Amino acid sequence: MIIVVLCILVLSRGHEAIASSRIEDVIVRFIVNGTPILFPPTRLFLQVCIDNDNTIELSKILSSNRLMHSIRNSYEEFDSRIYNNLEHRNLYVLNLDCSYALDVLRQANSTNMFVAPTKWLLFQDRNISIVKNDNKLAFIYNDSISKIFETLAVYPDSDMVLVQRFNGDFLQIMSVYRPSPQRGVIWEDRGNWTIENGLRMKNFDVASARRRNLQQTALKSALVMTDPNTINHLTDFEDKLTDPVTKAGYPWILHLMNRMNATISFEITDSWGYRTENGSWNGMIGMLERRDIDIGGTATFLVPERLGVVQYIQLYTQTGSRFIFRRPLLSTVSNIFTLPFQRNVWIAIAVFLILVFYLLSLSIKWEYHENKEMTKSAIQWKQPNSSKPTASDNLLILLSAFVQQGSMYEPFRVSSRIIILMLLLASLSLYAAYTANIVGLLQSTTDSIKTLSDLLNSPLKLGAMDVVYNRHYFKSFQDPVRKAIVEKRIEPKGRKSNWMSIEEGVSRIKDQLFAFHGEIGSIYQLMEDTYKEEEKCGLTEIDFLKVLYPLLVIQMQSPYLEIIKNGALKLEEYGLKYREEYRLYTRKPVCSSQTSSFITIGITECYFALVIMGYGILLTVMIFALELLWHKKQKVRVREGMSDAKIIDSSD
Repeated sequence: MIIVVLCILVLSRGHEAIASSRIEDVIVRFIVNGTPILFPPTRLFLQVCIDNDNTIELSKILSSNRLMHSIRNSYEEFDSRIYNNLEHRNLYVLNLDCSYALDVLRQANSTNMFVAPTKWLLFQDRNISIVKNDNKLAFIYNDSISKIFETLAVYPDSDMVLVQRFNGDFLQIMSVYRPSPQRGVIWEDRGNWTIENGLRMKNFDVASARRRNLQQTALKSALVMTDPNTINHLTDFEDKLTDPVTKAGYPWILHLMNRMNATISFEITDSWGYRTENGSWNGMIGMLERRDIDIGGTATFLVPERLGVVQYIQLYTQTGSRFIFRRPLLSTVSNIFTLPFQRNVWIAIAVFLILVFYLLSLSIKWEYHENKEMTKSAIQWKQPNSSKPTASDNLLILLSAFVQQGSMYEPFRVSSRIIILMLLLASLSLYAAYTANIVGLLQSTTDSIKTLSDLLNSPLKLGAMDVVYNRHYFKSFQDPVRKAIVEKRIEPKGRKSNWMSIEEGVSRIKDQLFAFHGEIGSIYQLMEDTYKEEEKCGLTEIDFLKVLYPLLVIQMQSPYLEIIKNGALKLEEYGLKYREEYRLYTRKPVCSSQTSSFITIGITECYFALVIMGYGILLTVMIFALELLWHKKQKVRVREGMSDAKIIDSSD
């Protein structure tokens, strides 16, 4: 069960008469029947100044109405251990006729107990008659009551309800608040309650809907600017590449202030705000924490360390920072010489070549023996393949035919010709399919770079936009992949770091294998201005920061939180939010090119072929060197044999 504490501090008039006083039946009936409509409690905690008999009687009444409760008949200070965890469920009820009611209010004010979501219900017995004025009910307010609230922090978020009892059982219900510390008390007529008619409310609107008019209250905000010239282009939509999030938030703040009938002044800072070594916050977040400003004018990322320091408002810019790059050609990241066929096809080709090699060896060996028999019977028969075939000869015949380079071997037996013809036809078909796929693959891009790990291990060079939040967050990550990206690719030791301007980064995306991290709206705007249509194709994003869209922020427990939240929803509903975004942020360019541009094939695309050729040349040189050594060794053996023969002859 959700526990709701209803702490009732009903204190009767006069300190000496407190112990013998009792709660009026009208008030008790209002608590039982009226408060569940105004406030939905399920547990009542009563701290009343009545005698024990009346305490027992009150407990019976509450129990009979199935209200969980506890009663204390002596006043004690609020125990923070009880109330702090249940502030959003508490209802504090106090009789203003109590001799020390003002002390209770001052104590609550000093401990911020008037801040939402706590609720207060105050009683006062006026004991006067109702005055009729133009057939409307009018009530005479005591100036002393207003003076009490002029010193209390009952601002627009507070829920302070005053119930005044007039003659009989008529209870007038009012709410009281102050628009700001500089403004006076405002009374709201909420309705009335009688035993006969029950609760009759004029409306059930929440405080944020009723108290939207702040009567020109002066509020403060801050704008984050990385370029001082931004102050001159906050509303003209020029230079959209610089501080777009600030230029979007500025008119939103003005719209909110107009809706609240408040004024706003701005301070300028160059940092969103980050925690320093001594634990304090700098920049805009630090201003909000110190309550130097009321609301942040520039949206900021929602990150765990800021939770509990500021509160976020659901008014965000649909942009962010990403790594952006053009999908590279497949040949730059993969060995395209193995891609035309699937793995099963390559295995089938290998099995086919082994089978042909085996059949060719048998056929050539049989052909050689047949030729040798014919030579004995017919000396005049000219032999085309007179040497005895070896395994290396068979392998060279197989490879030369398969790669369509020709061969010195000329088959003249039917079996050998069938095997060679089968080999040539198969190699021709495979060659045609292979070269056709190669041409297509040379012009194909790859989508294999999808994660940060792929990006780290890719041949793309990396760079990042040189702004304060990039430098802060890039160096704060501790996971291995992102840390490696920063240490090896963005800030490599012993080499120039890759922090750069957005213009340089976008230019390198177009001309190189390059991924650039920056604000996506600004990057796409620059691409629209500088790229050709075919260069806008294949753009890919990878999220590095892993944060939500930047949102506006406000003070913790700000008295204007709910009003501004509602205003933010209205800005989105009316389209005013999207108006600024559409004019400041550029969406991802559409690839509308119907013709493909010519692709230049260079060393990068032919890298693996060149590697194979290089290894082949190296292997050839090594074999040649071994042959020279072997041939030289054979010569030495021949000379030694001749020398031994001469020695034997001389000895004879």
